[in-house]
Amino acid sequence: MSLLFIIIIAAGLPFLTAQSYKNIKKMEAEMEGAQIAKIPVYLQSMLMQMILCVLAFFAARSEKIEIPFKSNFTYTSVAAAVALIGVALGIAWLSQKFSKEKDESTLHHILPDTNLERLIWILACVVAAFCEEYIYRGVLFQMIMGYMENTWWLAAVLSAVVFAFGHGTQGERAIIQIIPFAVGFQFLAWISGGLLLPMIAHFIYNILVEVLFGEKIKRDAAEDKF
Repeated sequence: MSLLFIIIIAAGLPFLTAQSYKNIKKMEAEMEGAQIAKIPVYLQSMLMQMILCVLAFFAARSEKIEIPFKSNFTYTSVAAAVALIGVALGIAWLSQKFSKEKDESTLHHILPDTNLERLIWILACVVAAFCEEYIYRGVLFQMIMGYMENTWWLAAVLSAVVFAFGHGTQGERAIIQIIPFAVGFQFLAWISGGLLLPMIAHFIYNILVEVLFGEKIKRDAAEDKF
């Protein structure tokens, strides 16, 4: 089970996201600016993440890996979470404002427009925060730690790289930006002693991206078409 989990997470999922990215870009060109239905995308994403989470659970069980959930919310750990979210949002803002390269991300196809889409988007963010932190900062990290003789930084970087490539639908630039922040989430798990704090930070970041940058991302994508 653990070998199957590693193969799917490290090879299968990045391949599928790369294919999804190509398909979305192809549909984008063929539809000439028409919007892709977002709710089915949210539901598909939640279903895939829950399936992977179940697979991760059984992989951890087969390897007798204990995943700590409870975090210690100290001043230091909460301040680290706030700082990480702030830096991530700052870099996202700078990337949006000053980048001269055309944004090839498909993020504008994901961000919600209607109230129903926003409701399901929030639910998708909850599922993503829980499942992705459990899968990558929990199970995958612990497995790599076991193979790497408990070398924390190497396990954190490798799991962050796999996590980033699992977000291939957001484009190459996003993959590079995601890696350091995935390591940051791993640091939050370490400093707080559990996954709850990085789960909360992950959820807050995803929501704030839509609140702060959603309209600009969609507007810039619309302008690129003309």
